[in-house]
Amino acid sequence: MNKGILFFTKAVALLIFTGCANNPLLTTNLNQQSTESSLIFKTNPSTFITDLNTKTTQKGRNEYINEFILKSDMQCRSYLNASKVKAKATDLTQNQLYMNIFDTVSMVFGLSYVTNTAKAMLSGDMNSNLQNQQEYKKALSPEIQQGVEINRERYAKKIKRKTPLSINDYSIPQLQKDLSVYDKQCNEAYGLIEINRALKAMQQNLNQHQQRQKVTINVEAVKNSVTQATKKVQAKKIQIKKNIEQKGKENNATTQKL
Repeated sequence: MNKGILFFTKAVALLIFTGCANNPLLTTNLNQQSTESSLIFKTNPSTFITDLNTKTTQKGRNEYINEFILKSDMQCRSYLNASKVKAKATDLTQNQLYMNIFDTVSMVFGLSYVTNTAKAMLSGDMNSNLQNQQEYKKALSPEIQQGVEINRERYAKKIKRKTPLSINDYSIPQLQKDLSVYDKQCNEAYGLIEINRALKAMQQNLNQHQQRQKVTINVEAVKNSVTQATKKVQAKKIQIKKNIEQKGKENNATTQKL
């Protein structure tokens, strides 16, 4: 299957989750999440060859930009790979993004029976929400990471377009501000938002009966991941219920013997 199609398919599911990509409230929540989260990505410059100081020239600044982006991207991948196996407190913003993904997948692929179940899996108590959210996060992690990379690549190009500017027109403090934004975008929520954009693009193309534009997220894979993850969390819920019923029967049997 074409890699772009695969990413786009997963994006469909993720788009449902990130349907609020242009919502000011979501932007506020993401900024708050970046501030309050105990796991915030920050590029480690300890191995950098270049440096920034008050004597940095335009040439030195541009060399630092290239090195920062290259090594930040490598560190960001490691950070995302590590964070996908760490359970964190249930994030309400991400929970809503997943809900949006499920809705979009339902509309595009006609899988309401799957998406309704998936939404129910993220509507229980906080502990269940965290466990189930981790299942979907694990299933969609390749697309989430790819979405983060797409978003950061877009911002990296914005930074590099400033390299022809003099050190006065694009100063070190201004660069540091841009690099801080770049670091903050190494965040799963931005990957979800990027998938959301891909899903919206697909939905618009389908609605307008136009030739499908080139996309980078595989929405078909998103659909498959949502379906499989839903089956897993639903099976766990059924097994827990059976265990509770079995324990109740054993307790009743013990009571009757006494």
